[in-house]
Amino acid sequence: MGRCQNMHELISSVYPLLGMDELMSPEYLTERIILSQRNEDVHTINMDALESLHGETYTYFAADKMIRDDHGRDSDFTTEFLNNLSPPGSPPFRLDLKVGCPIMLLRNMAPKEGLCNGTRLVVTRCGRHVIEAKIITGEKAGEVVFIPRITFQPSASELNIQMERRQFPIRVAYAMTINKSQGQSVKYVGIDLRTPVFSHGQLYVALSRCTAARRITLLFPNESNVSLDSVTKNVVYPEVLL
Repeated sequence: MGRCQNMHELISSVYPLLGMDELMSPEYLTERIILSQRNEDVHTINMDALESLHGETYTYFAADKMIRDDHGRDSDFTTEFLNNLSPPGSPPFRLDLKVGCPIMLLRNMAPKEGLCNGTRLVVTRCGRHVIEAKIITGEKAGEVVFIPRITFQPSASELNIQMERRQFPIRVAYAMTINKSQGQSVKYVGIDLRTPVFSHGQLYVALSRCTAARRITLLFPNESNVSLDSVTKNVVYPEVLL
């Protein structure tokens, strides 16, 4: 188990081929993930990793609008205000992609075709109206699919407003939240612990995503004196003797 000094080191330790001219294979991507507590930190990690990937950046902006209330009235919220919102489970207003980057699907689109919420893919082509990608997890791994824009309607109880966002139902997926990682098992895991986890249970989930302790890299807050042994005590890894 390793310990790194900053986010750049964490990304490089989990994705050592990132930044090289050669595209990373689907197998390479599926066996690696970085975990963090907050969605904001996950987004920052993903954008830092994406910036290191060679190739052209394709930017897609969502179409946001308010939904009229039961009386047919519009809200006073501006479009700029809606663009700055990050509703839970919805894609960002600004979506940056590159060919070769891993992405995660945010909706059940076609379960029989392997397009389920949480499915990981790798971008193979960025079109104007669709994203071409290859599935890299699940029974349909290896199949090429086309992902269109869809309309999201975040729960009004979560935002206290009713709005729609039309965007590709994906996020970049070099990193994901600890909660989203449950049920997954990979060979190489980086864990961002700069923001304390809410419970020992969440920390256990994060650590146990990796199949062996020696392939985990941790990033602690600056000047943290936490020992690796105290963090990993009592964690059971799938590959017990590796």
